[in-house]
Amino acid sequence: MTSPTWILVDELDEVRTAAGQMAADVALLEAAAADGTPRLRLYRWHAPALSLGRFQPDNDVDADACERLGVEVVRRPTGGRALLHGSDLTYAVALPVALGERAGVDATYGYLATALCAGLAQLGVRAAVARHDGPSGAVCMATQQGADLRVGERKVCGSAQVQRGGGVLQHGSILLDRLAFDETDLVVGEHDRGALHAATVTLAELGAPHDARIVADAVVDGFRVALEIDFTLESRSTVVTSTPGGG
Repeated sequence: MTSPTWILVDELDEVRTAAGQMAADVALLEAAAADGTPRLRLYRWHAPALSLGRFQPDNDVDADACERLGVEVVRRPTGGRALLHGSDLTYAVALPVALGERAGVDATYGYLATALCAGLAQLGVRAAVARHDGPSGAVCMATQQGADLRVGERKVCGSAQVQRGGGVLQHGSILLDRLAFDETDLVVGEHDRGALHAATVTLAELGAPHDARIVADAVVDGFRVALEIDFTLESRSTVVTSTPGGG
């Protein structure tokens, strides 16, 4: 039996603004909904950016701190709370709703978690689906939800999802390393930096390979093996684009 074929969009070396990254994820969703072909997009952030959940209040952000540190602020099409990018590998998966039993939110999280865990296992990292706990607040990585992955008790990957227009988009960040600052420097109010670091772990801190290319290759292999799929590379001449306002 022939394995299902997904489209792989490898954009690790593509330089986009934060708004451009979110527009590209929305375009991925629109393309999968239009032609029924699942897609996996992998990318990194070439400048620090703070992404806010779809319904998160703008006044959670310390705008002066973001400007001082050169951090672009962008809103995700998905839910959740503030997440700092710049030392992570980000994945985006777009699926047509027609995949049936995997169209439900929790079922899709579980389906994709299998692939992500398989990819991390290739790096010597034993990850598991996170529990539903952690403090509420403005910072995404301070909490654990069923969409997230943990190593031991510490979160290594945060994810969020949206379903619309006949497709499902899930994207998330795998923590490679840490920047010199974090979310506690960029959101208003009192936040415990030590607690945030205690609740999260990076691949570098685990002693695992944390070069973005090596991790991306492991993620692709994890999807291929765990989901029993094949990939075809998307031609640059056929990449679907979207305006920054698309999210």
